[in-house]
Amino acid sequence: MPFSSAADAIEAIARSLCAQRVEAVTELRHGNNSRVFRVDTAAGPFALKRYPATDNRPRLEAEVAALRFCERRGIGRTPRVVAVAPEHRFALFTWIDGSPVGAVTDADVAEFAAFQVSLDRAIDLQARHDIGEAAEACLSPARILAQIERRFARLDAVKGDAPEFAALFDDVLMPSLRRAEVRVGDAYRRCALEMQHDIPAEARTLIPSDLGAHNALRAPDGRLCFLDFEYFGWDDPVTSIANFVLHPGMTLTASRQALYRDRLLAHFCRHGEAERLAILMPLYALRWCAIILGELLPERWQHRLESRAELGTWDEARGIQIGKVRELIGRIDLL
Repeated sequence: MPFSSAADAIEAIARSLCAQRVEAVTELRHGNNSRVFRVDTAAGPFALKRYPATDNRPRLEAEVAALRFCERRGIGRTPRVVAVAPEHRFALFTWIDGSPVGAVTDADVAEFAAFQVSLDRAIDLQARHDIGEAAEACLSPARILAQIERRFARLDAVKGDAPEFAALFDDVLMPSLRRAEVRVGDAYRRCALEMQHDIPAEARTLIPSDLGAHNALRAPDGRLCFLDFEYFGWDDPVTSIANFVLHPGMTLTASRQALYRDRLLAHFCRHGEAERLAILMPLYALRWCAIILGELLPERWQHRLESRAELGTWDEARGIQIGKVRELIGRIDLL
């Protein structure tokens, strides 16, 4: 079907997915990954999401499965799936009114924790059948190490482009990784655990994987609504704790980190979660460092150029990411 422009194509998709007459389609987010549009209809607004075709991760499938699970189990505070066009990588969702979360409060952290617990409590046989692993699931120390090593190998190839980064990579990150690997290995042996073994299915839970203020809205009643489940799936409960408290998109006080951690550990106390969290936290921190520094890769910068209207220079962008990593390392005793 020929279209005169990309906008025409998106409007055509919106019309095909909406049962109501479409009055306007407005792009809300043209970010690093998926694009989001507001679709105004005679019956009110909807959210239309376009998932990247270049990513081999099943973003659309993961998000649709997550939201259908939340609706089926009555979890609430999330959008509902209206229609899906998998051949075009589009999905239509109910619209959620709300504003950006901004500064995170103790009450917000408690809501994030309660939402994660509600996901675990809602697990049933159908969820075990319908839902796959979370993106880059961290089900064993070996898996986490492999993810870090894979990302570090790509960064090693470009470190010469930024001398400040080369020093950070060679003098801080790589030695920290080697020390963390030894420490985790020693701790696992003391606990009679195997680095290579995934935690058993009964010890896993369903996590959004990217839970945080950036993927939430504050509804008119003041409570949070939760968005963006593209990485949703089965993972270690410890991953939910580490991802949230270390997330570079939020600056949580030590007390708020402890609040989230303690709320989850009070619920997940079945398979040595507290012990594994203490052992694995340095690896999770290094994993976050590797993710943050992925923006230094030339292909990521090109993607930013294509998807964002306003940017500084690449040197400025790299400096910001390097600063985030230094701050994270300063918060975690890796050295």
